Amino acid sequence: MNGFGQTQMRHGFGQTTSSVGNAALVLVGTVAAFTVGGVVNAATDGYFYAREKKKGVTYKTIAKRNAALGGAIGAIAAGLLLANQN
Repeated sequence: MNGFGQTQMRHGFGQTTSSVGNAALVLVGTVAAFTVGGVVNAATDGYFYAREKKKGVTYKTIAKRNAALGGAIGAIAAGLLLANQN
């Protein structure tokens, strides 16, 4: 039992439902933050610094690149969260 009569289901390698849920939240949040942050940064650079758009670099490619970066960093952070036994 886990306080207030709630039970925790155990997953592989001794992980509980809450720790797996927290790791998933970290992963999804990191991907979203990097994706949105990169697009907003590119838009503000273009507006405030009047930088010309480079050939072949669109907001879509920036979003894809940053989503991949966020996924990699989020996977590492989620793995560290799951590795922590506390």
